[in-house]
Amino acid sequence: MKLMFDDLHARMPWEDIDNVVFDVGNVLLLYSPDKLMHDLLPGQEALYPALLHRVFLSPYWTEMDRGMMTPEEAIAPMSSGHPELEDAVRTLMLNWRDLKDVIAEGVATLRKCKEMGKKVYVLSNYNDQAFAYIRTKYDFWGLVDGFVISGQEHLVKPDPAIYHVLEKRFDVTLERTLFIDDSHVNIEAAMHCGWQGIHYHQPGQLSAFFDLKA
Repeated sequence: MKLMFDDLHARMPWEDIDNVVFDVGNVLLLYSPDKLMHDLLPGQEALYPALLHRVFLSPYWTEMDRGMMTPEEAIAPMSSGHPELEDAVRTLMLNWRDLKDVIAEGVATLRKCKEMGKKVYVLSNYNDQAFAYIRTKYDFWGLVDGFVISGQEHLVKPDPAIYHVLEKRFDVTLERTLFIDDSHVNIEAAMHCGWQGIHYHQPGQLSAFFDLKA
């Protein structure tokens, strides 16, 4: 398998890339189940392990991302057999979308790419209702040239089909397309499709590679 882009270069070689594709969760906006539970369910720490498994790591969350289930529809199956969790699950499902914090480094990278004349796109596993909501909250979405959202496409990363949707919709040249995601599995899938990839997994990583000014 080829090397990730930031292992090939010490700095971004702008002349080699036409398109930069961003994930949303933990690249542009913070997604932390632990923080969500602490913020929405203070004092209920004893429930957190079960909620993590029953909500955030459940197949129903993936079905929401795939656009096959709404958050309201997910409440019953997520709490099935565990009536003591139902109120907490409902609180999480009806409120989690309101607690998104901007990741300044990711947004600064998006802005830098746009300033350098690159096309910028978003490819994310995201419930379509929740994504429609967060698109009303942040002005940086106006810099994005196009979106591929799992809940709208009924496909989820790392399925190669969702990468092909972006390729065809925006007519990108694969080897000149760079994907930034916090999941190494999603980056691996993009690279197998012929894209370049950066696994964003530590603060400062993008700032160094894209030479962002503090």
